[in-house]
Amino acid sequence: MIPYFIFQEINLGFITIQVWGLMASIGFLMALFLSLKETEKNNINKDDIWNVMILTLVGMIVGSKFFYIVSNFNELENLTAIFNLNFGFSFLGGASFAGILLFIYARYKKINFWKLADTITPGAITAIIIIRIGCFLIYDHFGKITNLPWGRIYLDGIARHPVILYHIISALAIFFIICYFKKRNLRDGLLFLYFAICYLTFRFLTDFLRCSDLNICDAHYLNLTYTQWFILVLMPFVIYLLFRIPKVRKS
Repeated sequence: MIPYFIFQEINLGFITIQVWGLMASIGFLMALFLSLKETEKNNINKDDIWNVMILTLVGMIVGSKFFYIVSNFNELENLTAIFNLNFGFSFLGGASFAGILLFIYARYKKINFWKLADTITPGAITAIIIIRIGCFLIYDHFGKITNLPWGRIYLDGIARHPVILYHIISALAIFFIICYFKKRNLRDGLLFLYFAICYLTFRFLTDFLRCSDLNICDAHYLNLTYTQWFILVLMPFVIYLLFRIPKVRKS
């Protein structure tokens, strides 16, 4: 069994660093670094990557906050709680809104959206891995009760599914899938869409192991989390795009 522990802060005396915020910052910087490395291969201007990363950061913050509030409105005590950083975020909601901003930017700048999406894909999955490690350190994403030997002990001494470890393992699997397809001469956009389909599939499956017996558990509707319902709406659209992208291979 994995023992109970939480590593939330690094106290340096003159400043206290939030561990999850630190890991999120490292993830963002890694995404920026890897995306810049991909620009020459995909014939994308580096200035556009800097702009896209700023839009992505804004989209992730606004979208993740908005989606979490909409799906957990009953937990909102008053409107001022919207600005409380401790009142949850939704990664999938943030990623979706960031994707919309990315599309708008590509249209405005007359850039090939699919090339742009492929360019940031390796950095995106790397950032997810790093951020999820941060979630593990602060003991986020509680799972159902389990007797499996890799269960993680909670405050009450009961072992639960380490859902965040499943997220990390699935993200690592997606990383290697992306590395495999990057070596292939795929059509523009396929790398990004393969990444999206893999992530949505793994996320949908792991959410079945999320807890439902604690006050801090995600809300469930007809035995599915709000994220699973969102995926059920989003996945057909992603698959539709898979067959709609131009059938022209990269030059």
